[in-house]
Amino acid sequence: MNESRLRSVYVVGIMASAYAFWYVLTSIDSILYAIPFALATAVFVLRLRTLTSDS
Repeated sequence: MNESRLRSVYVVGIMASAYAFWYVLTSIDSILYAIPFALATAVFVLRLRTLTSDS
């Protein structure tokens, strides 16, 4: 995949996992269920940063 496609995939991944993190945290009120979504958000942010720093 080219960089512009990857960038949009990572941005959508960040938005989706951040929304899922917020939803799980507010509706279930359990941090244990929200931790995987927080980690996924962090991974997407780190991958996006490495992609944009290489450009």
